[in-house]
Amino acid sequence: MAIRIKRTALTPPDAIRVGAVTTFLHALEKFDRPSDTLFFYRGHESFTYSLIPRIYRNTGWIDNEDVMFKELILRCPNDFSSLASTFQSLVKMQHYGLPTRLLDLTANPLIALYFACAPADPPNQSGEVIVFGVPTNEVRYYDSDAVSVVANIARRPSNFVVPPAHLSKNDFNETTEIKYLLHEIKQEKPYFEPQIQREHLQSVICVKPKMENPRIIRQDGAFLLFGVDGVKTSSVDVPQKYIASTGTKRIIVIGSDKPNILRQLEALGISKSTVYPEIDRVAEFLTSHYAAPVVT
Repeated sequence: MAIRIKRTALTPPDAIRVGAVTTFLHALEKFDRPSDTLFFYRGHESFTYSLIPRIYRNTGWIDNEDVMFKELILRCPNDFSSLASTFQSLVKMQHYGLPTRLLDLTANPLIALYFACAPADPPNQSGEVIVFGVPTNEVRYYDSDAVSVVANIARRPSNFVVPPAHLSKNDFNETTEIKYLLHEIKQEKPYFEPQIQREHLQSVICVKPKMENPRIIRQDGAFLLFGVDGVKTSSVDVPQKYIASTGTKRIIVIGSDKPNILRQLEALGISKSTVYPEIDRVAEFLTSHYAAPVVT
């Protein structure tokens, strides 16, 4: 079973509203925390955002996902030459702003709070932190075969479809769509057995990446990797069991309190310069931090 959290322009009446780091931490205490579960967090600057990856937020992007993937590699080959898998390439593409089928998560709730405090449109729009509780045995690593299967959907054209459910396992893997997908997978895993499980193609996988760049390290990053809902242009939804429970409550970050929360987070060592450790982002932070007020 899957869920797409209902998003409206009105703040949910049963939401937990937070306006400071302390109230946010108290809110986290309300969540059920069963054993054998790993917790991850995601912050949206607007509580109206849906839990879908960016590639599905524009029809032109999903229609041309395979083209954008190949174009970025052929234009910047040195940036991808050392990467061993399509998933690792997607992580790097996400890092540089290309729409992908990844959704960023963090194991650090304060990092998620930082992202929830980003300016929205309109400026005083409230943000949200979503808490995910993923069974430990369902969390995958960057080199997982299931991760390779789903990640390589990105390399298939927009007319890719999941073969019908009534097919036997052997017939399923003999279809043209799956043979082409297997070809992509074998480029990174020559030993891969020519057997793809249908359910993997229509799943959302929580993936721990290689800690191979400073941003992922600083953000304590992880990802949700999205499969397809039958056809490539339709996203599968996040499993309901992955949404950690406080009953029906959501953590809403009050829009007018975002600047105050950001100041509190900076005092705790979480700011643009630490979340984005690249030199251009650090320079941007320092320029803003030390600028004198503009007198009008």
